[in-house]
Amino acid sequence: MKKLRPISPFLYSFFWDCDPEKIDVVAHSSFIMHRIMERGTYAAMRWLQQTYTDDQRCSFLEQKGYRVLPLRELNYWLLMSGVKDKRREILLDKSRKQNNVWQKRNSY
Repeated sequence: MKKLRPISPFLYSFFWDCDPEKIDVVAHSSFIMHRIMERGTYAAMRWLQQTYTDDQRCSFLEQKGYRVLPLRELNYWLLMSGVKDKRREILLDKSRKQNNVWQKRNSY
């Protein structure tokens, strides 16, 4: 059985709807990245950058992030993860073209 790599306790408030002590940094990486990329504090974003490589963050953004993150946060994380301008514009366009009422909400 693999040893659980838990998230840092200061992140528990982002995972109020589940038991944060059972969240594994490796097994639940998409879940963690989604929550922190969308609602993270500065400290949480720094933790995310130190925990996951640019490649891991890029992989999440290209596979799932463009569908679930608001445009502002998506653009920020694409820039912070080193995604090239052309690829960044493609992902932002894909995100804009989604017919998702929640994506069009103003979350701030």
